[in-house]
Amino acid sequence: MNYEKELRETGDYTEVEIQERMLRNCVKSKLIKHHELYRYPVKAELWEDLWDQCINPRGSKWVGGGHQAGADTLDEINNISYQNKSGQIKKNSVEITSHRLAKQAGPTFEDKLNFISKKHCDKYVLLSRDENDWKNNIKSYNLMIFDSKLLDFRSLVWSEHIPSKGKNKGKHNGGYIGKGDPLKFSARIDGPGSSNQLHISINIDYVGGYTKIIIP
Repeated sequence: MNYEKELRETGDYTEVEIQERMLRNCVKSKLIKHHELYRYPVKAELWEDLWDQCINPRGSKWVGGGHQAGADTLDEINNISYQNKSGQIKKNSVEITSHRLAKQAGPTFEDKLNFISKKHCDKYVLLSRDENDWKNNIKSYNLMIFDSKLLDFRSLVWSEHIPSKGKNKGKHNGGYIGKGDPLKFSARIDGPGSSNQLHISINIDYVGGYTKIIIP
């Protein structure tokens, strides 16, 4: 609370900025506590649980492991919904996997595009890792928080995915490629063999960069 008071007294931050700075501090504190016991990184349901504790410090109705199509966590005070993802940093982008469309959308490409274009959450919150750091025994995380509206899948130019190798070489395998501004994001929908899963590659600067957290 002293940190919040200090931010408010400076007058240099909006309410949203104050809230997000407090959340970043909370995440860092809980990550440090996690690694006092465990060497394994925080991801999946552990990440949802940790984040939910930060946005709902007085408790919530969160249930982990549901793999739901909508939000993973909900700020029950401010009514802000989040999808929690891990993701991998690759050069200037972060890559995440999202919806499995085999059961959640219809059979056609337009069905799938309609589904992923719906608003499933207000914000994404990513806790990604740099694998090179972890290989060198540096426990580091990259925290990103951004509005879901930045990922407008209808703004991409979509085409059928035609593999250049493998048993389906030269044939449409049921997947689709969505190309966009390289300074923003692109996407891919896998074919039926991978549950029609959605993959997204996002330019880090486009979503406002990240806060790097290194565990001492």
